[in-house]
Amino acid sequence: MKKYITLVLMIASAIVSVFAFTFIQSHKLEPKIVLPNEIKWKTDAKSSGELQTIVLAGDPDKNELYTSRIKIPANMKLQPHFHLESRTVVVLSGTLYYAYGKNFVESKLTAMPPGTFFTEPSKQPHFAWAKDGDVVVQVTGVGPTGTKLLTQDH
Repeated sequence: MKKYITLVLMIASAIVSVFAFTFIQSHKLEPKIVLPNEIKWKTDAKSSGELQTIVLAGDPDKNELYTSRIKIPANMKLQPHFHLESRTVVVLSGTLYYAYGKNFVESKLTAMPPGTFFTEPSKQPHFAWAKDGDVVVQVTGVGPTGTKLLTQDH
């Protein structure tokens, strides 16, 4: 029985590896280097002009792998929302206060200092606060991206 389970796990792992390899091959990245002093932040019109963003690789509006950075200004609260695609996020600077959930509840927030990694699964509601100062996060996902705000009565 143990050999059967091991065999099934090996086959499943091989299948996942083939799909991952195929996906990566179909979403090729171009060679690119972006030094910190070359970053040109753009105002994100979708956020009432408060957030600043830069796309480092790929195109978040297309069905492809992308990486972008988001600068959240001090004291900005990101109300409950979710994204259409799954994402991974790394806090690069500042402390982000973050929680999963449909309602903004300050006591649920976790302080996430620089270096923190977390995931935002597709359609998983979450909220955040740049409580102590500006925060920069790096987001990687496969587009097309989209953000849906939730109302507080959910």
